[in-house]
Amino acid sequence: MALFDADTAGVLWDSVALPNAFIIEYMPTAPENYVKVYVYGLLHARYACAGDGLTVQSLAKELGMEEADVLSAFQYWERARLISRTQDKPPRFTYLNVQQAMMGRQAAPADDRYMEFAQALYAIFGDRRKLHGGETQLCYEWVEQLGLPSEVVLLLVQHLAFTRGVNFSFKAAQKVALEMKERNIVSLEDAEQFFARSSAAWDGTRKVLRRISKFRPPTTDEIDLYLKWTKEWGFAPKAIEAACAEMIGGDPSFKYLDSILRGIRERSGRKATTAAQLEKQLENEQEESADIREVLSTAGLKISPNHPAVKESYQKMLAMVGHGAVVLAAREISRSKKNQTLQKLEELVERWHEKGIQTEEDVHRHLSLIKQQNAVLQALFSEMGAELSPSPADRELLSKWREDWAFSDDILKEIAGYSRGKSAPMAFMNKVLESFHKKGVNTLAAVCAAHEEHQKTYQPPAKKRGKTVIEQQYKQREYEPGRFSKLTPEEIEEALKYGA
Repeated sequence: MALFDADTAGVLWDSVALPNAFIIEYMPTAPENYVKVYVYGLLHARYACAGDGLTVQSLAKELGMEEADVLSAFQYWERARLISRTQDKPPRFTYLNVQQAMMGRQAAPADDRYMEFAQALYAIFGDRRKLHGGETQLCYEWVEQLGLPSEVVLLLVQHLAFTRGVNFSFKAAQKVALEMKERNIVSLEDAEQFFARSSAAWDGTRKVLRRISKFRPPTTDEIDLYLKWTKEWGFAPKAIEAACAEMIGGDPSFKYLDSILRGIRERSGRKATTAAQLEKQLENEQEESADIREVLSTAGLKISPNHPAVKESYQKMLAMVGHGAVVLAAREISRSKKNQTLQKLEELVERWHEKGIQTEEDVHRHLSLIKQQNAVLQALFSEMGAELSPSPADRELLSKWREDWAFSDDILKEIAGYSRGKSAPMAFMNKVLESFHKKGVNTLAAVCAAHEEHQKTYQPPAKKRGKTVIEQQYKQREYEPGRFSKLTPEEIEEALKYGA
């Protein structure tokens, strides 16, 4: 029985010494999770009372790791001779002194395969870089744990030393090793093809960096983005370089370029894009933006021409009429502040489309016709004694009278005079003309004769005079005749008698 017991509550306030040799020689190249496992295990190794009942499963849970990753970490440190496995089921480990481990490397039994691998690894760098023991151990981990052949791992290191420089990060290299494992690249032939693609990506990424005036080696994340653009999104290398010109405003970066290429890809229907196709697409988009800007300026609308909703609205209108017609429609809605909205512009274009108006010439003919119709209507309003403004409904009536019923302007002017003083002169006039049309009265002489006959025979019904009370003795509000949309029964009766 032990003479002393440790106070488990005091472990939190104590400390564990981490040798500088570990920090300098082993930690820089070890995977981050492996370092976490080593340090956490060291605490429990130094304070056995704190680790009472600790298992690999519970350790993995406390560290938020998979159990297999914890065992791989222990195997890594075991190969580095910083820990020793003393039991298999359940696994049990002893932490070794770091200084003794470093001094005992030469005295340890030689692992011929490992030594042969290490010598080949050192030969890649020569005098250009001195490898830490942890870096060599990590590379050999790819052989034993990932199952990559040693010649494939050596080819990987040689490739990275050539493309990224001899001082590349071994932690970054582990990402490449894991990718090779996932792709089942286990032969030299497959590895050479894989690295050929990787070399092309490295060269392409470096060209993009130079295109945006950044003269440095590409990072792993930048190479990954370049691979996504070329392999997954189908952009040609020259197309990516051409897209750099779109980075206007702000600091050019791969993140900025990624957003530009994503937008181009979506707008092109996610198709593979060559440099020529990208340049053509960007040219078309710039032309479209200029056209939209012209429409918005003409309409007096201060909104961005690059807003998706604005582009969608413009493309919708363009499917109905030409650009010139849209500009003329924008000019029309700019005449009234009530109509200065994108929705009003769409509605006007749609009405024109329904009338068969598509080109600028069509619009000019249509507007000329409206001007001519308005002049005729103003003359009719003058005969009616009504102060009205021509409306689309008035123009529809005029077209019906002149084109469908074939009444001359002289007849219309004559009958407009009959409508003077009516509550709804246009409606009254329409009733009279409808009656004449049905009876075949279509000459000015016949109209005048019908009116004279009407004057002789028609007597307006007498209005009954009701009792007037004091509450009714006030000044009545006066209404303009044109404000009434319907005729009174007496006016309808009078209008119908013209064709009797």
